[in-house]
Amino acid sequence: MNAMSTVYSRRAGHNGAMQTHPLADLAAEHERDSSRARLGTGSIYGIFACWTLFSVYVYSRYSQLGDARGYLTGQYEDAREARTWLLNQIATSIISLVRVDVLAHLVFSLFAASGVAYMAAQARVHGSHRWPLLALLLAPGFGVWASVVGRESLYIGLLGFFLGAIIGRFRQRGFLKGILALLCVGGMVFIRAPFGMAMALFYVMAWMLMRGPRVGLSTGVQLLLLVVLGGVVLAFAWPHVDFYIQDSVLPKARSYFTTESATTRTWIYIGATRELFSQLWWMLPLSIVGPTPGEVMARPVMFPFFLSGLVMLGLLLYGIGQMFRMPRGTPRKVTVLAWFPAIAITLVSYVPFGIYNPGSGIRYAASFLLLLVFPSMLRSALDAQAAEALAPPRPVGPWRGGRLVRPLNMDMQAETR
Repeated sequence: MNAMSTVYSRRAGHNGAMQTHPLADLAAEHERDSSRARLGTGSIYGIFACWTLFSVYVYSRYSQLGDARGYLTGQYEDAREARTWLLNQIATSIISLVRVDVLAHLVFSLFAASGVAYMAAQARVHGSHRWPLLALLLAPGFGVWASVVGRESLYIGLLGFFLGAIIGRFRQRGFLKGILALLCVGGMVFIRAPFGMAMALFYVMAWMLMRGPRVGLSTGVQLLLLVVLGGVVLAFAWPHVDFYIQDSVLPKARSYFTTESATTRTWIYIGATRELFSQLWWMLPLSIVGPTPGEVMARPVMFPFFLSGLVMLGLLLYGIGQMFRMPRGTPRKVTVLAWFPAIAITLVSYVPFGIYNPGSGIRYAASFLLLLVFPSMLRSALDAQAAEALAPPRPVGPWRGGRLVRPLNMDMQAETR
C-alpha cells in the first residue's frame, strides 16, 4: 500500500498525467491486451519506403504527383511565396546530390517517417493502440503524399515530432521537448499557415494544462468556459475573419481547381463565410472521405482513395471516442481542451480546399491526418507508463568477479519505486 501510494503520488505530482485515474486500472488494461507487440521504428521506415516506390513507379503512371516534379526541376526558382521558394531550393539541392529522382523522394519520405517514428517511440505504441496508426500508415490517401517531395511530407514530419514531444512530456518533463515542439510549430505555420495556427493553439493549451496552475474545475466546466471565451473573441474578430475567408480563402480554394478537371465538383459553390459554416454538416464528412461512389464509378483509379477516406472518417470518430475514454485529469483535459479545438479548426480550414476537388483535396488532407491518432497514441503512452510504474522490481545481481553487476534499467527501476 505504501509503495503503491508513493509511486502514484510521485507520478501524479511529476506531470499530472494520472491525477485521478488509478494506475492499477491503466496497468490492468495494458495486461489485458492479448497482443502487446510494439510497432517498431524499422517497420515505420519500411512502410514509408514502400509508399515511395509505389508512388514513383505505380501511382505516377495514372496521376500526377502534385508539384513534386516542379520542385525537383527547379520550376519554382522565382516563386514569390517564401515557403515555395525554400522548398524548391531544398529539392533542387537534394537532387543535385543524389542525381536520382526516387532517392530525392526517399529523403523527404524518411524525414516524414522520422517524425512518425519519434511519435510512436514516445507513445510506446503497443497492442491494440497500434491499429489506428497502422490504418493511417497503410491508407493510400496518406501514404502516397507522405512519401514524395512536397509540403505534405515536410509538414507530416514536423507534426510527428510535435506530437511526440507533447506525448513525451506526459512521461517526463524536459526543456528540450518543449523547444522541439515550439520549433515544429514555427515550421508548420511557415509551411501551411492555417493548419499551423491550429497547432500553435494546441501547443499553448497543452502547455497551460500541463505546466499552468491547477484550477480545480472539471473538464466540462473548463470546456464551457473555453467555448464562451471563444465565442466572445469570435464576435469581436468576426469582421476580420469574415473578410479573410470570403475575400481570400474561398476565392483561393476555387482558383486552385479548373472546371475542366475530371475531378472538379462544378456543382459546389461556396460564396460566403456563413454559407461555409452553415453547410459544414455535409461538406466536412464529404471532404474527409474524398471521392463519392459516383465519382469512383466515373474514375475507378479513385477507388483506393475512397476506401482511404472512409478509414480517415472512422479514425476521426474513433479519436473522439478515445477522447471521452481518456483518464480523468490532465490527459482528458489535453485532449478535450487542446486536441479537439485544434482538430476542429484544422478541419474547418481544410473544407474549402477539400470539397471542390477530391483528388487535390486528398493531398491537402495528408498533411494533418496524423493528428487524428493523437488520442490513441496518448492512451498507449499512459498504459505503458502505468504498467512500468507498477511492475515489481527486478532482483539486483548477480555477483561477478567480486563486484555487483547492476541491470541496465536500474535507473528506471529506482525512479518507479
